[in-house]
This record gives sequence, C-alpha cells and structure tokens, in this order.
Amino acid sequence: MEQQLKNILTTVAGDTLEKLAFLFVFPDDERVNDGPGPAVVGRVDFNGYFDGRLLMRISASAIPELANNMLGLDDDVEISNTEQQDALKEILNVICGNALPAIAGDQVEFNIAAPEILSQNDTTKLIHKDKPVCIVRLMLEEGFCDVYFFIQGELPELTLHNDSEPAQ
Repeated sequence: MEQQLKNILTTVAGDTLEKLAFLFVFPDDERVNDGPGPAVVGRVDFNGYFDGRLLMRISASAIPELANNMLGLDDDVEISNTEQQDALKEILNVICGNALPAIAGDQVEFNIAAPEILSQNDTTKLIHKDKPVCIVRLMLEEGFCDVYFFIQGELPELTLHNDSEPAQ
C-alpha cells in the first residue's frame, strides 16, 4: 500500500505544482535523505475518514518563483515574505485537497485545517516524532520538494483511488 500512496502523492503533488505554480517536477526516487540546503516547510492537518497531516518541505530558493507564477507576476517582481508563504500554503492546501479523495475516494469526507508554515524546530520534531506513512521526493528545476504523508492511528481498509484529475 505504501507504494500506491507514494504513486498517488507523486502524481497529485507533481500535477499541482506544474499546473498551479508552473514548476516542472521530476520524481527523485534515488535520493533517500531530505533535500539539501535551506527549505521552507508547510503543514496541513486533516480529519475525517482517517486523521493525519501532510507536510511539504521545499527549497527556499524555489518559493519566490512558485509565488510569482501563482500570482501571474514576472520573475523580476519582488513579493513579500507573507505573499510567498501564502502561496506555499495555498499549494499545500490544494495538494491535500486533491490527494485525500484520490486516496480514499470521493464518497468519504475530510475536514482540512488551515495550512501553516513551520519553524525548523517544529519540523524536526514532527518528522522524528511520528513516522510518515510515505515520503515523496521530487526534484525541481532548481531545488527539491519533499512531501510527507502522516496517518494518526490505524489506517482504515482502503481501496486506493487515483481515477480523478487533480483540480486546479
């Protein structure tokens, strides 16, 4: 089941980053450690059919391009740190909102909390405190994006779905 979850999250995260932020992504299956260099980490919790969280760690150098692309701005336009964080939270929300029905089907309901940006200390605690069910490692043209999927408690019996195109 871990490989099926990984395939779904790879597809959803990749499609969302490409369609919403115009970032080209490539699976980075050979990398076994967290992406190198400074990163920004966002998290979104969810509950419903099963409870958990989705955490995304992305190269800090990729955030300005992600935000500019999502806002339709030229690359040379400087945007605030708050706008960059808002763009990251939005992409995280869309990935989570598309991944859950792809995993559990459209018939079950989830409540998705507001995404938040984490400090480095919070990130280390979360990643090491709970073991992710799966980790998706993606390579960007300039940088990386790692997606961690956590489930609290026991994962219910699932028939994994991946028949829907991620929404934009």
